[in-house]
Amino acid sequence: MDHELTIGMVAQRTGISIDTLRYYERAGLLFDVARLANGHRRYRAWHVRWVAFLTRLRAADMPIATLRRYAVLVRAGDETRDQRMAVLEAHRDDVRAKIDALTTHLEAIERKIRMYADGECAGGDANAGATE
Repeated sequence: MDHELTIGMVAQRTGISIDTLRYYERAGLLFDVARLANGHRRYRAWHVRWVAFLTRLRAADMPIATLRRYAVLVRAGDETRDQRMAVLEAHRDDVRAKIDALTTHLEAIERKIRMYADGECAGGDANAGATE
């Protein structure tokens, strides 16, 4: 039987706190967690992979509501494959848009640094480069 992992082990392997794992379970993001007679949770290896993926989605700013919808679709099985893919594609597009915006911001910062390095921003420059 592969119900060998305690909540502490999953927390250690994923870098997620025990409280967050419990929250994920209450929120419907973490499912099919077995319980021993004493109520202690036992996880499978796939739970670790699933939590790692959830962590990536959260780090990429996927809202909890979208995570819930995705988790429900995953739990529903193969017939939701296209819906799951659509959720991930929409999030991918959001992430790409954020990356594009951050790239634009980074370029403006780098231009300002070059201006400082070239001596073009001596003194107060609150308005300097405002239209860059």
